[in-house]
Amino acid sequence: MRREDLQLRQLAKTGDTEACLKLGEAYLTGSPGIAKNTSIGISYLRLAIPKAEQRVSSCLAKHLSLRELISEDLAFALRQAAEVDEIARLKLSAWHFLRCEPDMGVSWLRRCQTRFIDSNAIDSQVPPVPEILDSLHALRVINSKDVSYVIESGARSALDENRLDKSIQMISMLSMSCRSVALDPVFHQLICDIVAYAEKFRRDLGCLSKSMIEQSLERCSANGDLNACHILGRSLAGYPCGHLPADRLVRSQNLRKSVALLLRCGDAGMSIAWLHLFRICSDYRSSVANPTMAKFCLEKAAKHGIVEAERCLGIIILRESLDIDSMATGMKLLHSSAHKGDSLAKTLLCSFVLPVSGLEEDAEAAILEIQSVTPMLAMRLRLARAFGLTKLEALSMNITTTIRPWGLVLEKNTLVAKGKLSEPRVIPATSTYAMNCLDIASALFTSNSLESTIFEGSLRARSLQLRRLLQKLHVQEKIFFSSASSQERESTRVGAKWAKVQKEILKESF
Repeated sequence: MRREDLQLRQLAKTGDTEACLKLGEAYLTGSPGIAKNTSIGISYLRLAIPKAEQRVSSCLAKHLSLRELISEDLAFALRQAAEVDEIARLKLSAWHFLRCEPDMGVSWLRRCQTRFIDSNAIDSQVPPVPEILDSLHALRVINSKDVSYVIESGARSALDENRLDKSIQMISMLSMSCRSVALDPVFHQLICDIVAYAEKFRRDLGCLSKSMIEQSLERCSANGDLNACHILGRSLAGYPCGHLPADRLVRSQNLRKSVALLLRCGDAGMSIAWLHLFRICSDYRSSVANPTMAKFCLEKAAKHGIVEAERCLGIIILRESLDIDSMATGMKLLHSSAHKGDSLAKTLLCSFVLPVSGLEEDAEAAILEIQSVTPMLAMRLRLARAFGLTKLEALSMNITTTIRPWGLVLEKNTLVAKGKLSEPRVIPATSTYAMNCLDIASALFTSNSLESTIFEGSLRARSLQLRRLLQKLHVQEKIFFSSASSQERESTRVGAKWAKVQKEILKESF
């Protein structure tokens, strides 16, 4: 470094304004004794702002590109310099045009002495923005990097402020520019984020082109962006992304590529992807149909607690069930889905509960009277009404082994000679009252497990006791028990028969 440069640096360290100005400009432009270093130059110029703000602003606007000015948060300097400097006015107008603020851009162009475009065009209500930008390129006021950075940063800020339309409008400036601007990874990510935002908040994508969307989704997917993989995977399968139709995001379907993308999402922890894979692989009409793979994917989705997956898997198991264990597994899944708010699952659960006649008030009053004499018998009556049990089921079931967190599992009744009447049955809890009954019954019978047999006696003894109590209360037993026909009861025991009865709602459930 030359002696004069060292002296200049010493003066700058003492806060000398002129030294800071000279040294800052030297670093911005580079000199025989000072290598170009933009960040150091800006730091020196900032020291001179308190006493020479206008000169600092003019220096920054003159030597820094539009991209550098914006990235260094020096827009204030550009505005101040534009009051007195021609180059600054041109840069400021370009900045406004790129931010889709044509009124401001035209306003600053009118103050410029440089006439590179017809004044009538500038004065028009809709100025020829592409021509203006192209002319600014030619004058070297802006370059491709300026265009990319300003649009990227402005569109990102608009999206962060929930101004989706403004963000899309700024991106459209790329297609309006006469000069080609290569899309960089930042741009691709921005477009993917815009699509994700539009899906989440049910917004339109405006003039954002399909080709640009697909290109960005492809690039971001290749870079490991799971959201992009998820959106692209669904779209390539023809599935909508929220309210956005697939043909708004991609040009054509590609099922094999869709499966590959969604598998990547599922393996990376995006559990909803397994449900999409189930739909694709279970469609017998598709080129990638695979029933085994479909079942595997559905089980993966259900394991992660996806509501729809639990419902679908529960239905499949129940539909194919031939034994009590498989029925219990399917019912548990269906109950979990209903508990999370799935209306179809709730409707299907109710199909397993046989109807019980009589008014709730009359039944409750009688149960309270019986409870004072024999709490366990009263509890059996509560369960009978809540779960639609027959008299035989209610009085003969072993409650300690029957109760599950989600309902009742009635094993084959060895006390009954008729085969159809003794077959096992699974009954879900379909109301808060039913769930409360399960908790109370579990606590009551577990605490008295050793004495319960003695207290309650045999099935015959319970039946006689119930008959005497009902006669005393002048109450008919039909208000507690289901009187469903054998055909109705059979449809809740065998999966194929249940599915046949419920075929319409089952179609809706998939």
